[in-house]
Amino acid sequence: MLRILSLNYEYPPIGGGGGNAHQHILKEFSLFPDLHVTLLTTTMRKDLECEEISSHVRIIRLPIEKKELLYWRRSEVIRYLLMHYGFLKQHLKQYTYDLCHVFFGFPSGMLAYLFRKHFPYIVSVRGSDVPGYNKRFSLDYYFLKPLLNRVYSSAASVIANSQGLQTLFESQFPSLPAGVIPNGVDTKRFAPISRLPRSTISLITVARLIPRKGIDLLIQACQELERRNIDFTLHIVGDGPEEDTLKKLSSTLGLSGHVQFHGRMERGQLAQLLPRCDLFVLPSHAEGMSNAALEAMACGLPLVLTDTGGSKELIDGNGEIVPTGDQGALTTTLLQFLSYPDELKTMGLQSRALAEQFSWKRAAVQYRDLYYKTIEEKLNLGNL
Repeated sequence: MLRILSLNYEYPPIGGGGGNAHQHILKEFSLFPDLHVTLLTTTMRKDLECEEISSHVRIIRLPIEKKELLYWRRSEVIRYLLMHYGFLKQHLKQYTYDLCHVFFGFPSGMLAYLFRKHFPYIVSVRGSDVPGYNKRFSLDYYFLKPLLNRVYSSAASVIANSQGLQTLFESQFPSLPAGVIPNGVDTKRFAPISRLPRSTISLITVARLIPRKGIDLLIQACQELERRNIDFTLHIVGDGPEEDTLKKLSSTLGLSGHVQFHGRMERGQLAQLLPRCDLFVLPSHAEGMSNAALEAMACGLPLVLTDTGGSKELIDGNGEIVPTGDQGALTTTLLQFLSYPDELKTMGLQSRALAEQFSWKRAAVQYRDLYYKTIEEKLNLGNL
């Protein structure tokens, strides 16, 4: 049995797509009797928590004083590093591991780097831990890139969740190759439903309400739909620091009757809303591989995505890719889609077919194979 230590500074309910992906992979790992996995992560509660997913997968959550589920302040990141470093220093006196798997090169990857003498480690990069991905972190990248170079150079493997993110990573660290293990989707929970024909077209986006997601562009694009008397509703699922700004924009443009803000939804609620919509739109400025887009595909929705991250890997006869940050192109594409509702149904069927090619089990098996390969390579080096 392989003993795996896993590190992730955010895990549901804290965080977004990276934590969600990790949760699904651990669920699959619970079915693999040859892996014993311990995840060290965080909780917003006051006391340390331990959770057993199965007899060989456990989660240790250290309490952290944090104001928001989805947003990390620099002071909170520093607190995370100090607290988890101290815990690991004691924990590793009692427990040994064959390998460490971290989600995010920073800050989680920093911990693996500091304890690299204890085990080889693998880093799953998710987006914002790759310089150039997020404009909001431009200054941070200037100072973090040398540190990230050390973290990634010392890793046994670096894994991106899309070919787009792999390309960005290798452009920033030309001497360091990255592999790709795509995200998966729960095609049982997220599935199409039978619906009666309706005159109203329902658009939906699911995202953190932050500037990087470009939701303002989507709202602005919808103004043209309203001008043309198209009967539509835009569902915005998610919360974040931009929520009030986006609500004000919607009101200013006279779209309050068309736009519904649902706030943050649990997975079960989202699985009920998605298949009742007609088109998923994510005008993000930067993305790895969107879990939300995969879930929309599984529910039989065509997609409109921007040319970023893993978008090209999700579009094949089931939607369109528009240039990043181009509101005009987004508006034109929406008008084209809504003019031919029958085509939306055809593309929706293709979305479902494509989604069935992605699974969390497949991702988990690929990671397990990588674990064994890493351990084998370590043993071979030790025998030289």
